[in-house]
Amino acid sequence: MPEKGQEDKSNQEIEEMRERVDNLRKTDSKYDDSIYTLAKNEDEFREELKKRGVAQKDIDELANIFSNKDLERIEAEKEKWIDNLTGLRNKNAYNEEVPQLLGIENRQNNDCSLLIIDFDHFKRINDEYGHKAGDEVLKKMAEILKQTVRSFDMVYRFGGEEFVIFLPATVSLDAARVAEKIRLKIEQSIVEIVDVRNKKNKFKKTVSIGCIGTDQLKNWDEYNANNAPEFLKKMFNAADLSVIESKKKGRNQVTLYSEDLSSNSD
Repeated sequence: MPEKGQEDKSNQEIEEMRERVDNLRKTDSKYDDSIYTLAKNEDEFREELKKRGVAQKDIDELANIFSNKDLERIEAEKEKWIDNLTGLRNKNAYNEEVPQLLGIENRQNNDCSLLIIDFDHFKRINDEYGHKAGDEVLKKMAEILKQTVRSFDMVYRFGGEEFVIFLPATVSLDAARVAEKIRLKIEQSIVEIVDVRNKKNKFKKTVSIGCIGTDQLKNWDEYNANNAPEFLKKMFNAADLSVIESKKKGRNQVTLYSEDLSSNSD
């Protein structure tokens, strides 16, 4: 049996390793749901404990604890940051990521843009065909959005039938072209669903889109961490006013923000 001093030292070293492994895991992407990263950390964890003379049964027990903790962390963070229905990032992720993305674009002297996409008459789908059918439509829409934009554009399900897309290195006029491409792609898509009576239905639906670019905002060159929440709120509200204008014009429209929209809403 190890002496008391040796046992205390071993316990201290184990606690140090706990902290080290936790710090390693904090550096992992919160969207990495693979076990590969976990396995690398676990192997290193086991090797370090072995070098320090920790008994094998204790190594196995600690490795199991950390493995379970990591899997729990992955599931918890998925629930926090990822929309379960569509697999897109959710509103929490938007609030966390977009201010940082704006900061990156600002430091690189790039303009960037925001799109808000709202499904036209979505309530009718739930009322006529059931919520399961509505979910299928939203999943189809999410797939179209992901396929239509660039791989590095950020697509979020903001809530209900509302989606937001952040477009890096994109001025407002180009954002409007992307929005029109999305609008047309969705208009041309046929959605097939099974209703509450187990009957197959095919139909087409449309979206209303609003867009805003930082090249339209006067204080973009003054963007910083302190004014980030206020700036993003202003940008989002401008895009939202544009969505409202698209609906006023008869839906299935793209509206690029202009200052006239703000003055008309006062």
